[in-house]
Amino acid sequence: MKLYIFRHGETYANAVHLCQGVKDLYPLDEVGRGQALALGRELAALKLPVIYASPLSRAQQTAEFVAEPNKTPIITLDGLKEHNFGIVEGWPESKIAENYRELFLGVLAAENPKTFDWKMPGGESRRESLERFCREIEYIKNNCTCDIAGVATHGSIMSNYYYAVFHESRAFANCEYFIVEI
Repeated sequence: MKLYIFRHGETYANAVHLCQGVKDLYPLDEVGRGQALALGRELAALKLPVIYASPLSRAQQTAEFVAEPNKTPIITLDGLKEHNFGIVEGWPESKIAENYRELFLGVLAAENPKTFDWKMPGGESRRESLERFCREIEYIKNNCTCDIAGVATHGSIMSNYYYAVFHESRAFANCEYFIVEI
């Protein structure tokens, strides 16, 4: 089975560099809606039979834009949500750097095995978020009868999963995607 795993479009928080995680703080902004529309047009020829999506509004809205050209059904899976960054969600990146720089960078460093279990206060570790995400990918693999599907999710969890699969560090821009065979 081939999955097209894509990041949501831009939100206000992305534009002004606020930490987004599992708190559903901001929907897509105007730029993000345009990005999601363009992604929907780009992926329309695939005729995705189903899209699995994070429950967070920014991923749901992006999934709706991608689903629209072919009226593709969307299935929401809680485990596809973003990494939980705990108390720093909603904070400006500059404030996080002042208070938790080393810890935060360690939490984000998918390639660093020494920080795999680090977590922000009140948050989850990369190990925890990756295990959660992988359970949902396994669920899709075992329950989807299609040869292809879309997955609408988030940047940090995508980077974490990408590293686990391909052993390469990679950040993802809004509405960027990668393909994985499961």
